[in-house]
Amino acid sequence: MDAEYKMILVGDSNAGKTSLFRKISKNVFNEKMVSTIGIDKTTLEYEINIKENEKEVKKNIQILLFDTAGQERYLSSTKSYYKRANGVILLYSIIDKSSFDNLTKWLNEVNKVLDNKKGKYLIFLIGTKYDIVKDNEDLRQVTVNEASDFCDENNLLWYGEYSSKDTSQETFNHLFAEFGKKLYEKIGFNRIVGDNVSVLSSKKTKKKKHRCCK
Repeated sequence: MDAEYKMILVGDSNAGKTSLFRKISKNVFNEKMVSTIGIDKTTLEYEINIKENEKEVKKNIQILLFDTAGQERYLSSTKSYYKRANGVILLYSIIDKSSFDNLTKWLNEVNKVLDNKKGKYLIFLIGTKYDIVKDNEDLRQVTVNEASDFCDENNLLWYGEYSSKDTSQETFNHLFAEFGKKLYEKIGFNRIVGDNVSVLSSKKTKKKKHRCCK
């Protein structure tokens, strides 16, 4: 393995974190998803293409992905899992303005914990529940421009809107491989140390290598 990165899903309890986590780790979607209590994790592996010394080379990377609880009462305990994160995926529901407004709170908490990394981490933003507005834009409460502007104002990387119900696992794998590529370009070689935590609701799942991101 050429590099390992720790990534965390962060956002309100209704932002779709657990749905995305279960889609990419198990390729399942449950309409009646129960919010995560504490922490859940899975391991993803990808093969990416990186330019080094004017040549394109393949790198095998591993992402240890954590799903964190979004309820306020769990904030103090889940914040400890922000430590040593290399990538943060902020999520909000495009049909719930409050989940978008609360991004500032989550962003402040993340930056506070990761301040000692001196910028050696990346924060990505994605909107969820796109399937609900696909046929009825009247249900949308957050526009793409609002999300893009929030990224510009806070130095985040905007990656669009998705649906854990309708978006395929393959598409999400391409997305996470792209996250891994961005992390490799930002950080380079990295190893995960000290994150052998207990899994609360799903076992560690190793994905097949996924070629992506030329």
